[in-house]
Amino acid sequence: MQDVRRVIVTSKYEIRDGKRTGISMAIKQEIKDSLDRVHTIINRDYVTQSITSHTWHTFKGKQIVRTDEFANERLKYYKLFTYTSDTLIDTETIYMVSPDDTAVYVKLQYKYKNGKPVQVNAVDSKGKTAYSLKSVFDGNGTEISRKVKVKKAFAPLDSIIERTISPLYDSAGRVLSETIKIKFVDGKAQIQKFNYGYNKLGLLTSIEELDEKGSLMYKKTLEYNDKGILKFVSVYNANNELTGYYAKRYELYPTRDRRNQIIEY
Repeated sequence: MQDVRRVIVTSKYEIRDGKRTGISMAIKQEIKDSLDRVHTIINRDYVTQSITSHTWHTFKGKQIVRTDEFANERLKYYKLFTYTSDTLIDTETIYMVSPDDTAVYVKLQYKYKNGKPVQVNAVDSKGKTAYSLKSVFDGNGTEISRKVKVKKAFAPLDSIIERTISPLYDSAGRVLSETIKIKFVDGKAQIQKFNYGYNKLGLLTSIEELDEKGSLMYKKTLEYNDKGILKFVSVYNANNELTGYYAKRYELYPTRDRRNQIIEY
């Protein structure tokens, strides 16, 4: 049983006629242990409160050595990780799980340049190349190009085979805007454009997504408390109407029996 010491709860509020009501339900829980490691992430349906997906992390020290991914209470796949002497991921082995079988999907082998993963080679259960991935990073550490060469009936779990990003930075190195072009293994493609805003402390305060013609699709605003901890996220449509409102609560359990709860922030 994992030691639960902190829980971050994200709640979604009901929106009625463009206004937030006082009705809310939890949609996400991030559970930490006494070492401040997030070992469980739970996502819930807003209406039914049933668990739609959840993630379990297993650690060795501060490093994640296994991740289990569940959907609708069923294990879909899990990953095993090994690390280099520089604490970078060396290998990542993905196992797909079905009611009848558990089998290796691919084993990813990472190569780095200046601490960034510039190449990933994926091999199947027989040790043969399934696909290979190459990335390019700019001087700010942003991945500006990713290309995947697919071999056989394999692809990355996100199905992306090509991704390019064109970022614009301010003098502090923060991303002010970016255009993201993505191609998927099934031939579909999409273009995303974003604008970002920050406060005097450098914290992200707004995200705008634009269509290909530059028209606003939606906007998110982020609010923080006096400690710089994220508390509220508001979502507006292109007509500046409120369509979503989310609040975060940070809970501390000072004892292992969790009988006492303190709201930290």
